[in-house]
Amino acid sequence: MGLALEKIMIKQLLLAGLLLSSVSAQANIVINGTRIIYPEKNKDVTVQLVNNGSDSSLVQAWIDDGDINSTPETANVPFLLSPPVVKVSGDSGQQLRITKIGAPLIADRESIFFLNVLDIPPTPENMQGANTLQLAIKSRIKIFYRPSELKEKASTSAEKIELQVVAKGFNIINKSAYFFTLANIDQHDKKHLLVDSIMVAPFSSAIVESKEPTSKNTPYTLMYIDDLGAYKTKIVTSH
Repeated sequence: MGLALEKIMIKQLLLAGLLLSSVSAQANIVINGTRIIYPEKNKDVTVQLVNNGSDSSLVQAWIDDGDINSTPETANVPFLLSPPVVKVSGDSGQQLRITKIGAPLIADRESIFFLNVLDIPPTPENMQGANTLQLAIKSRIKIFYRPSELKEKASTSAEKIELQVVAKGFNIINKSAYFFTLANIDQHDKKHLLVDSIMVAPFSSAIVESKEPTSKNTPYTLMYIDDLGAYKTKIVTSH
């Protein structure tokens, strides 16, 4: 390696170090909960935000229908979110209110949307006027809109999950009206077989890859997530 090239690399490394040292990327705004359940019978639902920092943060929030690249300007959903922009003081909280508007949604199954919360922290006083890179941190959680006409209970929806063995993995069959979030699958001493977790829509199926060979007529333990964000298990025999 030539001396000139070495000097260029050193300058690049020093520049990267300076940039990293000037980045503020701590998220102070936390959403209370990992998911939101919106029963159709409710006029609205509220979401609690908590500012764990000592400084105030500007919060911008919006709802999308599944587009992770959505913005408040491009998102088009049947919900009203208030307030869409708010300043949350340090060591305090703020409620967001979600209200269903517009035409009715499909009645025989859940619908899913996503709440986006963008935390825009202030520039620290000791860095005012300095060349800094302030990062806004976005949190995104699921909103499950639950129609009143559903007869089965969400707590029993795992009873309608079937496991079909396919090449290199499983076909997860969801015969319930609820979204099913599968975190992992165990089989005796073989733990955490799934390569990735998955969410299966109502009355549909999805294929997941297994780290180990799979076999039919075998009991597997499904680890899934309930309405409260807690992990639950259910033994299902594959076919």
